[in-house]
Amino acid sequence: MMTRIGIPRALTYYQYFPLWNTFFEGLGFAVVVSKPGHRGFLQEGFKFADDDTCLPIKMAFAHTFRLKEQVDFLFIPRLLSLEPGTCFCPRLAGLPEMLKYSIPNLPPILNPYVDERYRHSRLFHSLSEMAAALGKSAKEIKQAFYNGQKAYQDFRERMERGEKVAEIFPQTEQKSLPPQKEGLRKNMAIVGHPYCLYDPYFNFNLIQVLEEAYVSIYTQEMVSRENIELEIRRLGKDIYWTSGREILGASLYYLRSKKVDGLIYLTCFACGVDSMIEPLVRHRLRENRETLYLCLMVDEHTSPAGFLTRVEAFLETVDRRKTNRQTQ
Repeated sequence: MMTRIGIPRALTYYQYFPLWNTFFEGLGFAVVVSKPGHRGFLQEGFKFADDDTCLPIKMAFAHTFRLKEQVDFLFIPRLLSLEPGTCFCPRLAGLPEMLKYSIPNLPPILNPYVDERYRHSRLFHSLSEMAAALGKSAKEIKQAFYNGQKAYQDFRERMERGEKVAEIFPQTEQKSLPPQKEGLRKNMAIVGHPYCLYDPYFNFNLIQVLEEAYVSIYTQEMVSRENIELEIRRLGKDIYWTSGREILGASLYYLRSKKVDGLIYLTCFACGVDSMIEPLVRHRLRENRETLYLCLMVDEHTSPAGFLTRVEAFLETVDRRKTNRQTQ
């Protein structure tokens, strides 16, 4: 029987799953991913997380809890940095210990320490040490890592083209707004941490809701790395959080290019990175005055009705502005 590696459908799953999945399958392991979240399922795991942790971390607890009886190992990488000069939220670095000492009877956790700022903790070196401890040869590891990188690059290119990659967008229950006027198609940018944007349980299926309202969606993944770096340089202040850098750079790009009628920033309560990045976006919007803006904050008490009502009101405001401009 193949050794089963469990990957929670949370946090960096929405960025790096193609790499992790291809790497482990290339080494002959079976990858098991937790099912998409639903309220009863997540409440089982929430009880193990501290009250002061953000919702995405609580969701990681819930997905890990549900996986623990299905796998031989859990893959929870200790991510410090995957790009020079940047770092992840410190909770990602401490997540393996948070899970290990909070949820009883977990299988062994594979937690390679990844910090691209130092030679002996770079991604390939860290994954190689982990795979070697599992009995894999250097040749197998090198080929699996190469294939994983190719899969990740292909994933990034597809996301940049606006494609909804099947592994990240599972089929979910539909939650629709009232139909909008087809003649007033809107261009909307949505930004935020990938685990906020692409988890349909977290955001009440926001992407599908917008598509059904005749909205053309532009995401931060559709902005090239070159344009993001250019916008950060223009800002004049370096942003060292990995996700914050991407969110802010993409937001500034869309505001400068005037490609969109509105910008939606999806955030979660108690996120330290967003508490610094969102005010910078809001400040630039005051200068822009051409793009309408909506900040949606979510926690475990947010109701679908209230959330979708705010989205509906925002879309109606965009419609009114477009109608007024067409009649002038």
